[in-house]
Amino acid sequence: MAKPSLAIFAIVVAGLVLRLLGARGDLWLDEIWSFSLIEPLTSINQIFWRVNHDNNHFLNSAYLYLIGPDTSPLLQRGLSIAFGASTIVAAAAVPRGRWAMISTSLLFAVSYPMVHYGSEARGYAGLVLFTLLSVVFLERWLDKRGSSVIALAAAILLGLLSHLTMIEMVPVLVAWTTWVTWLRTERIGRTLADVGLTFTPAVLAVLPLAICVVVGAQLSGFVVGGVSPFSFQAFAKGYGGVIRYLLGLPSWIGDWACIAAACGMVCISAGIWRDRRASLYVIGIVGLPALMCAANLPNLQIPRYFIVSGTLLLLWTGEMLSRGFDAGGFKRYLAAGALAVMMSGSISSLLQFYEYGRGSYASIVGQMTQNGATTYASNHDFRTAMVVDYFAARTGRQAWFVPKDELCIRRPAWLIMEGDPDIQSKRVEPASACALAYERIDASRNWGLSGLSWTLYRRRD
Repeated sequence: MAKPSLAIFAIVVAGLVLRLLGARGDLWLDEIWSFSLIEPLTSINQIFWRVNHDNNHFLNSAYLYLIGPDTSPLLQRGLSIAFGASTIVAAAAVPRGRWAMISTSLLFAVSYPMVHYGSEARGYAGLVLFTLLSVVFLERWLDKRGSSVIALAAAILLGLLSHLTMIEMVPVLVAWTTWVTWLRTERIGRTLADVGLTFTPAVLAVLPLAICVVVGAQLSGFVVGGVSPFSFQAFAKGYGGVIRYLLGLPSWIGDWACIAAACGMVCISAGIWRDRRASLYVIGIVGLPALMCAANLPNLQIPRYFIVSGTLLLLWTGEMLSRGFDAGGFKRYLAAGALAVMMSGSISSLLQFYEYGRGSYASIVGQMTQNGATTYASNHDFRTAMVVDYFAARTGRQAWFVPKDELCIRRPAWLIMEGDPDIQSKRVEPASACALAYERIDASRNWGLSGLSWTLYRRRD
């Protein structure tokens, strides 16, 4: 094969188009929540010390602060789209060899989670980009020293500014550097000195951000949007789910089967090839999730919390495919078949994502308020009220939320039920203390990693 530049350019363009398609539709709860968090601010610097919430993704919040809540969803998601397209370029820069560059960039361009987070006004697109760049710059530092250590520090800082989940990548990088240096020197003192030299600039770069977070937490505390207790089932759902989505695997493959297969193949390949990158994959794909599981961390049922390990898994997959392509013969056909299966699964996911998106909320709110100010109730007061307020304000309309204990007194005109519309009833009586009945008139579905499904009911008088 000739130079892969043209192929990679075509892949980047295709990936950009996929992200632009994914950026259509209404903002969903967490994107709107970001606007809610920055609304009271009087200057952009307050994003870094006054908004102490896990939904504050610093770079994304600063971008949203500058463009405002009244712009189009496509522009509001513009930073993530730019980061998402840049990720495809970075994915081609990490591996070595033509086939590795092409297969890896193609995986990052088409994989559903990468398209999803690369088209959503949150911080995960930047997290993935700077996770990849931290690998690029650390390898250059290990090979040639020089100024790459400054670029590594910048990548770690920008990753944390994108999303604090970048903190997961830091121990992976430290452990990998320690292992690689120890194999080269076999001297504890020299190993520790080299690790310290590698990450001291990163510590100094991150220190101001850490001070802002600590000071802000002392002033007003730190809020986590929601906490679900640890369980092995939650861990399997989260990590197994992200593996399935990333590789386009069918839904009938179980969560634990996905985890066992991915971790097992990573370990086997590391034992066969024993190159430097193999240890990174073992640490990041096997070791990091195992550590998260052992620490009994909360919220592990959410696939995006494993996005660092998922990013490394896509890198590993691209490298494995390239080995097959480079080998030629039957192995080349096997690699091509595996890539075709993964692309087919990813495209199937993307088609469903494009059909339903993250939910359609503006139309629901529009129906409720088309005749003027109105009242409504919901089975999820905080989440629903935030979304309704956002879309009502954009049209200059108003809808008042009625809490559960005031249903019989205020008799809201509408009822929004969050959850799968397929299991929602056609008729709902939310208050047993009074004759209050609602009839189903519309529904909004979401699909995939983000969004809410709503069913709209109108009061029957």
